[in-house]
Amino acid sequence: MASVGVLSPTNGDPGPSSILRTNDKILNPASLSRHAKVNARCQLDILDIKDKILKLKLELRRDQDPGKMSQIQSQIGQLLLQINTIREKAAEAEAIVKAITGDIQRLDVAKRNLTGTIQTIERWEMLKQAHQQLQGLLPTKKFKEISQSLSAVMHLSAPLKPLSSIMEVAELFKSAEEDRKKVQEKVAVEMETFFQQDPNKVVDQKTVEEVCLVVDVIGGDFRNHMVERYLQLQLAEYRRIFRSTEEAGQLDNVPRRYAWFRRVLKVHDEENASLFPESWEVTRLLVANFAEYTRGDLANVLGKTTPNVNALLEALQSTLDFEATFAKRFDRPFQEVTIGGPNTPSAAKRWTISSIFDSHFSVYVDAQDRAIADMLAPHRGPKSRSSLDSAIVQESEEAPTPTVLPSSTELFYVYGQTLEQCGKYTTGEPMKKLAKVFGKWLKVYSGEQPVMGHLKVRQEFGRRSLEERANLAEIKTACMILNTAEYCQSTSLQLEDRVKDKISPGLREDISFQSERDTFSSVMSQCITSILRELESACEPAFSAILRSPWANLENVSGRSAYIVDLVGSIKQVAEMVRGRIESKKYIRNFADKAVGLIVTRFTQAVIKSRPLRKIGAEQILLDVQAVKACLLDLPEPHPENSMNAYTKYVTKNTGQLETMLKVILAPDDPPEGFVQNYCLLIADRSFSNFQKVLDLKGTPRTNQQKLLDIFLSVTSTKDDLADTSFLTAIDMDPPNERMINSPSSAAMFSPPAGSGNVLPSLLARGLSSEGHDRSETPKAFGDFRRLVSFATRRD
Repeated sequence: MASVGVLSPTNGDPGPSSILRTNDKILNPASLSRHAKVNARCQLDILDIKDKILKLKLELRRDQDPGKMSQIQSQIGQLLLQINTIREKAAEAEAIVKAITGDIQRLDVAKRNLTGTIQTIERWEMLKQAHQQLQGLLPTKKFKEISQSLSAVMHLSAPLKPLSSIMEVAELFKSAEEDRKKVQEKVAVEMETFFQQDPNKVVDQKTVEEVCLVVDVIGGDFRNHMVERYLQLQLAEYRRIFRSTEEAGQLDNVPRRYAWFRRVLKVHDEENASLFPESWEVTRLLVANFAEYTRGDLANVLGKTTPNVNALLEALQSTLDFEATFAKRFDRPFQEVTIGGPNTPSAAKRWTISSIFDSHFSVYVDAQDRAIADMLAPHRGPKSRSSLDSAIVQESEEAPTPTVLPSSTELFYVYGQTLEQCGKYTTGEPMKKLAKVFGKWLKVYSGEQPVMGHLKVRQEFGRRSLEERANLAEIKTACMILNTAEYCQSTSLQLEDRVKDKISPGLREDISFQSERDTFSSVMSQCITSILRELESACEPAFSAILRSPWANLENVSGRSAYIVDLVGSIKQVAEMVRGRIESKKYIRNFADKAVGLIVTRFTQAVIKSRPLRKIGAEQILLDVQAVKACLLDLPEPHPENSMNAYTKYVTKNTGQLETMLKVILAPDDPPEGFVQNYCLLIADRSFSNFQKVLDLKGTPRTNQQKLLDIFLSVTSTKDDLADTSFLTAIDMDPPNERMINSPSSAAMFSPPAGSGNVLPSLLARGLSSEGHDRSETPKAFGDFRRLVSFATRRD
């Protein structure tokens, strides 16, 4: 059965599928009673398959008939015989064609030889006639006919050079060469007469033009010598008058050089340019020679003394104008106009006159450095606040309130004008040096008196202990300086792009003001810190009032406390000032984020210092926290109801931990099991020390604490879902008395992280983005505080 299954069914014969169906019937227990029928069916299938195999063998035997194969081989042999016959006939036909065309090929060779001979004889005859004509013209001054005859002799002699071994031909060549030399000498005399013109004699322009035609025919070094001789004579007076050692050759007389040359060129164009063939490019070579001599003279002058900036710019501008004029006249870059000048190395054929100024342009950059220093001088040193004072004067006169320091816009205006001026003269290394000057003064502007002077004084001396109200003038100053720093930061990026657009492509990678932008970011950080310092000072009376309030003796909750009015009023006053004066919303949001952390931290510290709170005191403070929370929600902008944006979540999370702590405190401790369960539900930790803190804040007597602690240990030992720590772990029960901004303990919050270099302080690290703070961050009141004493100490 297995051997039958591998055969492929054809013509409807049973195949493996039918056999498998039969097997299925056999394997079916219900069909065992029909095994005889199944066996008979299998036998019939076997007989059908054997019959099919026999038919296939017969077909195979028929197809492999030896007689048929021999017939095919015979046909192939006949085909090869026919191919060989065709090849033999093709070879015979080729031989016949060659025999027929052999005579024709010989005739073609004879024809070409005969034609070449005839042409050579004709050239020979024409050469003799042209030579005779040239000899006849030698005594005359018919230079046009001489040029034609000489051109014919030189043109006809070239193909006959292979025949110079023939005596008659060699004699003719020798005679023709002697005649050419005579013509060259004669033409040289005529050209020298033209070069050394006698003022009393009028030059025959037509004769000179015809002489130039002869010179053009002679060509080679002789023509180049004539052109160079003409150029030297045209510029001889220039080289004498404008030598670098003479007064006329100094830098302040560069425009006179070009004026002199234009007069010479005008005479050349009107009188002599038409005499020379256009192919000589005499006018262009005259400009190239002048440019080469001028370039050498200027190199000598600039190398001997340090040029005056005005004289340098005037000379450079006149040079650029000169180059632009002749680049336009010849319709090509000036580098190509100067190709072929005298004493020009083959490896340095492309040059301009103005390129000689690049190595000396540093005097211009130095002058711009001094100009910027002079412009900023009134805003530095003793007069450092002149720009700020002018802004304050404008405000007092009911003029539009300036948003940035006027000195910043003036600085970038000067930068723009200087960059445009420099771009007219050069786009190479001098512009790169100028960019470094821009960066230098940007750092000076951000780090010295113009922007940071006042803030630095405030940071160095701090606020006096009696200053417990916000100084609105200081907030205005900080807001204006922040706007100025942001303006400088964004404008410096635009300045960087403009410099990269103007400078040579190979120097673009060296242009960057990133370091300066980082400095302005640091300025903005310090501005936010200054505003926060004033906010803390404004809220200081309210925080002091919290400490003076008798929370443990309150008998009932009576609405908002008196200090909340002062606290909320101070926060709103500073917030309105910030919103009205800081232009960028992201920095308003940044201030709001930091202010939330500051207010919640100071409020928490005051509450901790005011322990014990008791139930009524905790309820009163919880009510006060709600008022503070509502005020904080309106810091960046008036807060719409039911708004659940990121800032709302951030404020809610910051105040939520304080609210949770107060809710635990105000919960009654009787029954004690209920108090412990409430703690586990709200705080959700098993920390013994944290539970002890709550008892201390609640003011629970020591005699009652032991029972609560035992119950706490008993309850938490069976709750595996409680954490080991919570926000209470970080609470310092003895917070420092210093203010957050001025105290050393707050340095980690308002100073750059270690190793950050010139990066933004952590105060602004997250606030510079549109999202503000990382919302998972907890207030400072719940970070990096001392731990409480151990359980054993408490038990003692």
